[in-house]
This record gives sequence, structure tokens and C-alpha cells, in this order.
Amino acid sequence: MFNAKMNIDMKNNIKKLTKHIKFAGLALFFVSILASCAKMDDYKNFIGDGEISYTGKLDSVKINSGRYRVVLNGLFLADPKVKKCVVYWNNKADSVVIPVTRTANVDTLKLSITNIKEGVQNFIIYTYDDKGNKSIPVYKTGRVYGDRYQATLSNRGINGAFTSETNVTTIEWGGMDRVSGVFATELIYIDNSNVEKKVRIPIDVNNYTVPNFKEKGTIKYRTLFLPDTMSVDTFYTEYTSMYIPKFSKVDITATYLKNVGPGIVASSMSGTRWGILRDWVTSASVKNASGTVGGFENKSGGVISLEAGWGLPNVTDGKIYQTITLPEGNYRFEIVMTDFNTGGSRYLAVAEGTTLPNVANITSQSIAFSNLESKMLNFTLDANKQVSLGFAATLTGSGSTGMYAKIPSVKLYRINYL
Repeated sequence: MFNAKMNIDMKNNIKKLTKHIKFAGLALFFVSILASCAKMDDYKNFIGDGEISYTGKLDSVKINSGRYRVVLNGLFLADPKVKKCVVYWNNKADSVVIPVTRTANVDTLKLSITNIKEGVQNFIIYTYDDKGNKSIPVYKTGRVYGDRYQATLSNRGINGAFTSETNVTTIEWGGMDRVSGVFATELIYIDNSNVEKKVRIPIDVNNYTVPNFKEKGTIKYRTLFLPDTMSVDTFYTEYTSMYIPKFSKVDITATYLKNVGPGIVASSMSGTRWGILRDWVTSASVKNASGTVGGFENKSGGVISLEAGWGLPNVTDGKIYQTITLPEGNYRFEIVMTDFNTGGSRYLAVAEGTTLPNVANITSQSIAFSNLESKMLNFTLDANKQVSLGFAATLTGSGSTGMYAKIPSVKLYRINYL
């Protein structure tokens, strides 16, 4: 009896507890609804009666860099309500307002924003209608250049500039690092009719013949830069002036150099293609074919060869040269080279003593040097000297890519100024 009564009481208590839980759940449910309604009412109070209205944003936004400015470009597409555009920068401390008059077509915005400090700038762009409703923001980053960038620029060097005895004036330009944004050199000169001429010479031109140059005249030149592909402003170096002398040249190759081509020959071969140059000193890194030969290639009748890649190891501080003794005077070392590509570090060089400097020291330890692609080297000796004259290069390659230069002939001239 006792146990039966206990069971009945427990069942009744469980039923009562279940009812209480159900009532509590319903209460929480209604409280949640009321709270949600309250939040919705708060939202209505915040936005007022009606929906949020956004104007159409500026589309296809592009920002071009410039000198203490940017040029902002964009499109107004479908929204006819747009009445103005506001651009912020410098953490919204600076801004500009542009009135907008829409047409039935796609409208274009092009705006030059000036007096911006140099560096990276973040821009925020809104459009507004006549009721003050604005678009979602458009974020864009732009670059501004100024005196800091200008201070890094230097004028392109000239390896040599002469008027020959046949009245042909040639300027041999030095190489420049393209990372700087350099793209051309501007040259000003007087022609034979006493008319000032101005020409723009692309940066990939190494030897330039000045048309109708007035004999023994002076040139002015400066170098042009675009700091990036988006820049709307060109930067210039200051003009440099240079007198152009007239000269004659006497071929003295046979007197001082051996195995100069055309038809360069080898002292020994390994197979039918690669060999060791006769009469030239060739460093070990150039002998990278089969580990024993290199510097000579049996190609086009025989050429001086510098090559890395396509199965050949890299060439590090490679040197090919002859050591000779020259009297005091002015000289030009010229090469024929039509088969080559670019890349690496490669020079024509002349240095005092019985060897050429390593590539890293070419600029500081040579009597004179020029980029191999210029194909000319002018130098002056102030006394009789033993010198080494030839080529220095560091080349890299792997697989089916590489760097190379093939030189079928060389010349040495004595220069006499007229």
C-alpha cells in the first residue's frame, strides 16, 4: 500500500512539474516576442518612417599617381539622383566636393586632386542625392610622388660622344636600372643650319647617331622617368651639358691583339661545339661546357662565347681578356655582337695589370668600362701601361632559359682628336 501510494504521488508531482515547465516556456517565448518588437520599434525610431535610401556609388574607380597629386577616374552609371561626389583622404582630414549633373547616359568623372603630401594615400568616395542620402563608401589607394622620389633620380651617363672624321656624331649611352622608372633621354643640340633641335631617345637605345650635328658643338641632355605605370606626371633630371669633340680613329688591332676574328679560333675542342679560346685568357667559370671547355663556340665561323643555361652552369665572375702594353693616348675597343640577349651583369672593361676585376669591382677598379650591349669602350691612358682588355660577366640560367652573348670579332682603335 505504501509503495503504491508513493508511486501515485510521484506521478502527480511529475505532471504538475511538466505543466509548470510548459507555462515557463510559453512565458519566455512571449517575452522574446515583446523584446523583438521593442527592438524593431527602436530601429524604426532610428531610421524614421520609411526605408533606408542609398544613392548609386561611383563605379570603375581608378586612381593615377602624380607629382603631389592624383587623378581620380570613375563612372556614374544608373542612378540619376546623384548630385555630388565627395572624396576624403588623409584620414578624412582633407576632402573635395564635386557637383554632379547627370545625363541619360553613363557619365565620366576625371578629377585632379592637388597639394597632396608624398606617399601612399587612402581615399574614401561617397555620392549624395539632393536629400543628403549617400552611397556606400568606395575605398581606393593611390600613390603620390614628390621630392623624395625626385632625389633618387640621376641623369643617364654617356660612355662616349664623338664626331668622326666623316662627320658622323655618335653618342654611346650608359645603361640604367629600369626599376627606377626611366624610359627616355631628351637631347637638345644645334644642327648645321644653326637651328636648335630636341629629340627623345628611348632608354633601350645604346648608340645614337645625332642627325646633322654642328661640328664641335655642345649638347644638353636630361633623363625622363615615370615612377609607375599609373603615373600621369613625368619626372626629369636637370640638364647636363657636354662638348662633342671631333676625332679620327686608326685601326691598331693587328698590332696589339690576337685571334680577333672574323673567324675566332680555338686552341682545343671537346666535341664539335665547345672549345677553349686561343690567345685569350679564359676564367674557369666560363669553361662550363663539360666542365673543361668554354669561351669558344663553333658557330658562325667561330665566336667568343659567354653562356649560361640550357644545360650549362651559371657563369660567376667570368672573364675573357688579353693583356697588352699600350702607349699613352686615347683608345676605343669595339665589338661586333648581333647574337645576344639581356640580363645578368656583363661588361666591356680595361684595367691596369694582368687581369680584369671581378664583376662587383668593375666600376671601381677599372680604367674604363661599359655595358656589353653598348658594343664600344673608350678609354684614355695618361702613360705607357700594361692593361688587360676584354669581357667580364655574371650570367644565370636553368632548364630551357638562360643568358648568352656571341662575339664574332673585336677591334682596337687609336683615337686622334681633330
